[in-house]
Amino acid sequence: MTLPDPHYPSTRSRAALHRVSRRSFLAASAAISAAAAGVAIVGCNDRAKPKKRSDVLAESATPSASPVGTRGGSLRVYNFDAMQYDTLDPHQTQMGPVANMHSAVFSKLLRYDDERAGTLTRDLAAAMPEQPDRTTYIIRLRDGVTFHDTPKIRAAYPRTAGRALTANDVKFSIERQLNKNSPQGRRFFRRGNWDVIDKITTPDARTVVITTKTPIAPFLNFLAERHAFIIPADITDRVDQLATDSAMIGSGPFMLDSFEQGVAVRLRRNPTWFARDDDPRGTGTGRPFLDEYVAFFSPQEDAFQRAAFQRRLVDATGFADQAVLDTERKTNLSDIALDETPAGGFLASRFLLDRKPFNDDRVRRAIHLAIDRAALIDVLYPSMDGRPSAQLSGPIAPAMARWAIANDDLARRPGYRTDPAGRAEDIATAKQLWAAATGGTLTELHVAFAGVPKAIPDRAIDAITRQLTEVLGAQITATTDPSGQVLIGAALSRNVEGATEGVAPFTFAMEDGGVDLDDWLYAQFRSGQPMNSYRLQDPQVDATLDKSRAEFDTDARRKLGHDVQNYLLAKANARLEFCAPIERRLRWGYVRNATLPAWYGRDETLADVWLDTTHPAWRAR
Repeated sequence: MTLPDPHYPSTRSRAALHRVSRRSFLAASAAISAAAAGVAIVGCNDRAKPKKRSDVLAESATPSASPVGTRGGSLRVYNFDAMQYDTLDPHQTQMGPVANMHSAVFSKLLRYDDERAGTLTRDLAAAMPEQPDRTTYIIRLRDGVTFHDTPKIRAAYPRTAGRALTANDVKFSIERQLNKNSPQGRRFFRRGNWDVIDKITTPDARTVVITTKTPIAPFLNFLAERHAFIIPADITDRVDQLATDSAMIGSGPFMLDSFEQGVAVRLRRNPTWFARDDDPRGTGTGRPFLDEYVAFFSPQEDAFQRAAFQRRLVDATGFADQAVLDTERKTNLSDIALDETPAGGFLASRFLLDRKPFNDDRVRRAIHLAIDRAALIDVLYPSMDGRPSAQLSGPIAPAMARWAIANDDLARRPGYRTDPAGRAEDIATAKQLWAAATGGTLTELHVAFAGVPKAIPDRAIDAITRQLTEVLGAQITATTDPSGQVLIGAALSRNVEGATEGVAPFTFAMEDGGVDLDDWLYAQFRSGQPMNSYRLQDPQVDATLDKSRAEFDTDARRKLGHDVQNYLLAKANARLEFCAPIERRLRWGYVRNATLPAWYGRDETLADVWLDTTHPAWRAR
């Protein structure tokens, strides 16, 4: 399959697609070399006036919520934050690492205190919303919230720089995504969260009243969802976009200094952050504690990353090879911390259900059964020191255990089974379904593979090709998206728009998720929703999803969620989920209060991170 030219990313993004991989590697090399030259400057205030050990609470190399002993300095990491999946606009991006930047720059009305538990807390709201009845939410905004103010912002948006947040900004941020007459109307992918609203009123500058059409169980979750950002009402361009880095103006703990696709993201401390003195865990006041956060795009070359990490040119990094990560960790167990967490995303394939041969559910089912998920895990995510590096996944990643189908349950199901008898039965059934659907005439399948992470083109293409060839006799024609997933994202957008050309009938890529049940299922599989790129239209799925939105009992809602997942796995197979990795990274022990979120979109937690200049490993930085 030939992927279409991207019609969605900006001109600047399109120009960058063909140079992302090499350019990011070279740019990161230059950046860390420059960092080495200027390392005496980084955190210079702390070095000039060292803290007494009595002023700093001694810590181990593990995350903690200990009081802050120092403020300042620059945290430098390798990750994928500089990957612009489709657009910089926080309301229009479908998924991806760019949400990390958004979560540090923008704020929401509410936020998740604990994503896995689903517990909510305030952000821009002064308190949790008042609910006089089941359809009314009265939200009173905090005092003292202002938008970012820098010379760059003041020059480009003089009316916005430093001004106070108002209720009108909240109203605009939601209603913008409901505007079907907008030139971007089809690209507001969270519209399904907001079209339950009957009206929004603003009695005064600090109060927002939202009335829903009917009672909606997850509505508070919508206010805290990973992309529910509040933007200024006066910064969108003439085609209703925030298309440039200069338009990334929020009220969050960090201000965007620069964003270069495939190279680096640089964030600066927001000294007037409204939550700077919130102290929920005894972390201290005056947040954020860092002066700067720099995320270099991962070169995905373990030898290079290891050398940069050892020289303290980056303070934290992941590795493609878990054996390299484990070896590096063991070189200095007292000073190097390992962060790990089950990922809130997974590897999956999407089908376009009204395109041959995928309009025949027997073809989709045959592919589902033919792929050996356990073998795929062994190839892509080898275990580390005897511990698994990935888990089987259904339609909801196992990290969100309160909604997901348990791994033990999945392992007993067709397509997931690993026992010899079960696997043999899956293969036999796959062959029968394939033969019945194709009559032996279909021999070629075109698959578009994401180019990031590097394990997909390096390992997954061969693994998937071999499995489908051996079981089904299909010839796989693989296309790799060199940009990562930008071209695939453009093609999936065309799927949603109903286009007949330039679409993506069969993809293989990392998939985003969410937190609430609704994030995972309603937005993805409900008919007519902007993320339903499969063009799935199933009345039974729709009815169950609608019912889940009206169910306020958590146990009953969980059962409805399992009903939908069971149906999708057994009947629909619009998307095949394979596995969810265990996210791991190494960081030097002087990086304090750092947490590894389940998925992208939680960089507001960087506000609690600080650099301990008394730590033994700091001396070599």
